[in-house]
Amino acid sequence: SNGTNTTITTSTTDPFTEDYDGLMCERSEVLQFRAGLEPVLFWTVAVLGLAGNLLVLWVYLWRGRGVCGGRGLKALTHLYLLHLCAADLFFLLTLPLWAHQSTEGWTLGAPLCKVTAAMYKVNLFSVSLFLACIAVDRYVVIVHPTAALNSQRQRRNWARGISVSVWLLALLLATPELAFATVTAQDDHMTCRTSDLVLFLQVSLGFFVPLVVMAGCYLVIGRRLLMTHTFHKHRPLLVIMAIVLVFIITQLPHNCVLITEIWDAHTTSLNCADRKVLDKTGLVLQAVAFSHPALNPFLYALIGRRFRQELMSLLPRSSTQKKNISLSFKNRPRTLSDSETSQGLSL
Repeated sequence: SNGTNTTITTSTTDPFTEDYDGLMCERSEVLQFRAGLEPVLFWTVAVLGLAGNLLVLWVYLWRGRGVCGGRGLKALTHLYLLHLCAADLFFLLTLPLWAHQSTEGWTLGAPLCKVTAAMYKVNLFSVSLFLACIAVDRYVVIVHPTAALNSQRQRRNWARGISVSVWLLALLLATPELAFATVTAQDDHMTCRTSDLVLFLQVSLGFFVPLVVMAGCYLVIGRRLLMTHTFHKHRPLLVIMAIVLVFIITQLPHNCVLITEIWDAHTTSLNCADRKVLDKTGLVLQAVAFSHPALNPFLYALIGRRFRQELMSLLPRSSTQKKNISLSFKNRPRTLSDSETSQGLSL
């Protein structure tokens, strides 16, 4: 850039003014586009996401088979999904702040800017890492079932340590936000922005590395299930695959745009009109990425038969109806894989 704004702080969340070919590229229309897109969407996602994820926690934690003392902990995937749910809840709490910035600018001070920006990174890193942990766990159970069965207790003990490690790693990877996220005035609009270093860290370590792990594990799992014709024994795996697929669909385009922004920030190869198009595209894809935490509860409800049964059993019903639900659950045919892994998912 040849303009007065010499600090390289390409944003994951905010358009800003650049100087191309000696002419100032004024992008107030991008800010107007953002103000019309984000506030209603972010508030809707926050309300639906908080309600949905709290419902998931309620079903898992207060149901007899949940984490508090039943079969739930026998499935490591169940434990990882609970952590994933918690990560989504933390980020959803920050969406009203992003909605406020869209219309009023960032008026909440630099410290809260840093914390809010870090929360998105913690969510992205922790969710991608926990999904990678689930992929590895499914790989061990399905591809090496005997070893998995013989090491159940050891794997459960490891899972607790792994969960703590994932949170610590996510916090560590998000730490640069506390140093580099800043509040800057652009076109009389205060914005909370981050730097190229954080963008590169987010894209490489927070998304693509776990994505490679997930892809490798599920390719091997798919090959094994095709060879053994045992897809029907792993029906709850469809829920996990759906969660991973939605994560990729919502996050991959956004991260690809981030790469483009990093490249453009150092080359300024785009003209003003193209830059405005990239800004608007980035805002739309960012909105999709920020909507991801609200989607998983709907996947559980739409695809997860066990989750629906658990939920129905918690709703106010007659004792006869609850007994029928319980009996239908107990009479369901089970396989070794089902009891050791899938049933514990409560999906």
